Amino acid sequence: MAAGTCACTPRLMMGDFITLVQAKLPVKVIVLNNGTLGFVEIEMRASGFVDTGTDLVNPNFARMAEAMGVKGIRVGKPQELEGAIAAALAHDGPALVDVVSARQELIMPPKTTVDEAWHFGLFMMKAVMDGRGSELIDLAKVNLTR
Repeated sequence: MAAGTCACTPRLMMGDFITLVQAKLPVKVIVLNNGTLGFVEIEMRASGFVDTGTDLVNPNFARMAEAMGVKGIRVGKPQELEGAIAAALAHDGPALVDVVSARQELIMPPKTTVDEAWHFGLFMMKAVMDGRGSELIDLAKVNLTR
């Protein structure tokens, strides 16, 4: 990994963006914006639970960044991603790339166990019984037809 990069998921607050601007720090932030608490949702499903309380109503993070003085770029289509990241990296100051992705795009943990797969199957059964079978069809469409 190159110096100055982070493979983590830091939690930034608005004040952090003010600091980036005032200190002229060339930090690049990428937001994976799928309208859900994705890791919480997948952990619930992998444990066999029907996910609840994970929906988010997200703002346009690129516009918020622009309002703070940070270069903001919003990506709505996969073919725009490479150019957006190149533009953010080429920018002298701080930049944020707001990547809007499909809610049903699976966020996979680094390692999946047989037990998690079994519990995911249990989640699928509970989702059908809860009347959420159409979500499973969407889940399959998004993840199997790439």
